[in-house]
Amino acid sequence: MTRKKLPIILEPEEAQNLLKQPNKRYPTGLRNKAMLSLMLHCGLRVSEVVNLRPGNINLTKGKLRVEAGKGNKDRDLAVPEYLTDLLDNWRKKRPESNFFFSALNGKKLSIRYLQQMVKRYASKIGINKNISPHTLRHTYATQYYKQTKDIETLRRILGHSDISTTTIYITLANIDVENGMKSFKSFL
Repeated sequence: MTRKKLPIILEPEEAQNLLKQPNKRYPTGLRNKAMLSLMLHCGLRVSEVVNLRPGNINLTKGKLRVEAGKGNKDRDLAVPEYLTDLLDNWRKKRPESNFFFSALNGKKLSIRYLQQMVKRYASKIGINKNISPHTLRHTYATQYYKQTKDIETLRRILGHSDISTTTIYITLANIDVENGMKSFKSFL
């Protein structure tokens, strides 16, 4: 049996610093912050972010519909209250487009754009890990599991059809336990 390499995750401080990078005074900065926030606070895949439609977000009800992403399963997610203002601000400034997040000319953003954006912001703040938009999803999932210990709900949030895909986050969350044990100075 070959061991699977554990995914890279961000430390909470790294994630917070990453979210501070986009300059919200500019429309693209506001958009980029909203996209990063959805990946870090809702666990969305990069393809789900770029394919999000305006009608899939109901900020009044705090709901987000993710349509047929990987695994062809639509799922409804709660938008954390602290994100609704950010998403609403972007909604008011966004250009007319079939996509909630678009280029300023209304065209669909490419996955490549998000990949480069994440790397650019990470580099600006000195994160030396090889991160991607999926790193933000891994970070969300690990933090969610650490706080709730609810693997089944996490499976549904992430849209995994098989629980075995989700169990990697149990291992990532337990690394804290291993590190704590390694740093323990025995009294013997």
